[in-house]
Amino acid sequence: MTKYLLLFTAVIFMFWGTAQADFYKWEDENGNIVITDYPPPVKPGKKIRLHNYDSANILNEEEKQSEQKNKVDVILYTKNSCNDCDKAREFLKSKKIPYTEYNTDNDKEAAERRKAIDDTEDSPLTIINKNQVYGFSENIYNRLLKIKP
Repeated sequence: MTKYLLLFTAVIFMFWGTAQADFYKWEDENGNIVITDYPPPVKPGKKIRLHNYDSANILNEEEKQSEQKNKVDVILYTKNSCNDCDKAREFLKSKKIPYTEYNTDNDKEAAERRKAIDDTEDSPLTIINKNQVYGFSENIYNRLLKIKP
């Protein structure tokens, strides 16, 4: 029995080194693919050129980009005699947020656009930066418009 155990242990130790081996596949300068048991040589880094720009122009561009990010796109689909619609409209007016309002009772095209978005009859449907809000909740409007209370 000990003879077999000793033989088994010897075989394990024989193959232990090859089981732990790592292989590396890399491409040399000539485009040849090389597979080795050592890592590829370190390639020299690429040289880059730094351009000096006028900082005032950069600041103006950053301000323009931040203004574009701060612009809010609000579309309000409303109905006649809808209390939540009135609340949503008053909220947007009080915060001086520009919005586009479509009344689905008076405008057939608006009703069709509304149906294309969603088949429900919930009002108001407000789309704030591609986020759909059904009904009126001041907290949700504030969060989507990023207004701090």
